[in-house]
Amino acid sequence: MIVIGITGGIGSGKSTASEYLISEGFACIDADQIGRDLTADGQPLLEKIGEMFGCVSSSGSAGNGLVLDRKAMAEHVFGDNSVRERYNRLIHGEIIARIDERIAELRQTDVRGILLDAPLLFEAGINDRCDAVILVTADLDKRIERVCLRDGSDEEKIRGRISSQMSDEEKAKRSDFVVDNSGEPENMYRQLDLVMDSLGV
Repeated sequence: MIVIGITGGIGSGKSTASEYLISEGFACIDADQIGRDLTADGQPLLEKIGEMFGCVSSSGSAGNGLVLDRKAMAEHVFGDNSVRERYNRLIHGEIIARIDERIAELRQTDVRGILLDAPLLFEAGINDRCDAVILVTADLDKRIERVCLRDGSDEEKIRGRISSQMSDEEKAKRSDFVVDNSGEPENMYRQLDLVMDSLGV
């Protein structure tokens, strides 16, 4: 069964691309969701995060009672490259283990294929789980506009997050297909259909 990696920076429309392919019969493994699950209230990993980075309080009731301050953690991680690298090393191993388990489970089903949706597909080294990789891109101004509308974020902070990530140019060199999502979603859907045709799925 084919495993297709799908990646893209913030505001590129990667999630929209994944949703379309899910509607077309693909199963999706969402690396970000796995990360959120691992850092949900009361999860064991919060003890280690609290020791290494702070941003954790004991105000919860689930599990060990620990709660991650996600906003503070995001500002901490995106504001310092060394902190981000340490955090990624800590959490990526846990995420990869869950991904491998889920791929093995889905290979026993009759889905059309498996999507591995991961913004940090290359950075985490999980592109080697994929038979092909699709990069979703969009014009920078369009990406910033989308995130401002979606999250109410400050433009300067968005630009900082984008600059802290691997560039689209570098990701494109490592990807098998590049899909542009600067226009209407229907245009991206047509590009994805062509990619699926070329992959024979």
